[in-house]
Amino acid sequence: MLPAQPLTDSESLRTLKALIDSAGVVLADLIDDPLFARLTRVFGRIPTGDRETILGVLEREMQVRRTIEAAGNVVGLALRPNPNARLYTRVIVDPPHLDRAVAVVNTLRAIRTLHEAVAPTDSDWKEIAREALRSLGDAERASTARFAAEVVKLVEESAPDR
Repeated sequence: MLPAQPLTDSESLRTLKALIDSAGVVLADLIDDPLFARLTRVFGRIPTGDRETILGVLEREMQVRRTIEAAGNVVGLALRPNPNARLYTRVIVDPPHLDRAVAVVNTLRAIRTLHEAVAPTDSDWKEIAREALRSLGDAERASTARFAAEVVKLVEESAPDR
């Protein structure tokens, strides 16, 4: 193997210019892409301690996507993005400082806010709710019905004219 010849100043400048031009094209593509701008804004809002985990999830998913894409014709499998995917697990916590009265008021406000947001704009919300309730077990459905009846009774009892 022959030793590499050192580049002349002119060759070095041409190589550097080509590298800078390539970087400029890549950067221009990223800057002009509104989805990349959204991605960077969202990344900036991810809590610092969560970033490693979330990036790991994205990296794993992209690796699986690439693998399936490469073998899709052989295995007859394709992947589609899940618009309802969640990166955070919902966990009910009961911290020692929880003020139950405040929690109840906040929960009732959340129920009211949800109803105000969904009912007027989405005529399908009742059917969606029916399907969700059908997916519950008998005990969960009965518990939900009891709770809803208690809330209705409380609403009726709290009317100013009573």
